[in-house]
Amino acid sequence: MNIKKAATSTIAAGFVGAAVLGLGVSAGTANAAPVGPNTHTQQQAQPQRQQPQQQRAITITRPNYRPFTYRGAHVTPRYDVARGQWGFTFDRTFVHVVLARR
Repeated sequence: MNIKKAATSTIAAGFVGAAVLGLGVSAGTANAAPVGPNTHTQQQAQPQRQQPQQQRAITITRPNYRPFTYRGAHVTPRYDVARGQWGFTFDRTFVHVVLARR
């Protein structure tokens, strides 16, 4: 029994001595990775510029340019100088109003 105790003590002392000297013979020591720049900080959000969307060409036919209800919303057609046509804006889309021929 004394031989087992002596052998165990010698081996344990060898591992402790090797660990102190940094020989890497022990059960394993963890080395921390080098600290780099802090990449986990929040970056300032840059405002995203939205690309101008293609306007859908929507045309409806009306007997006149008086106010009316379009898809549940009360709208009033107006003359748009830039487009050179009558219409109104609905859901961010210009709707072209054409007079019906009689």
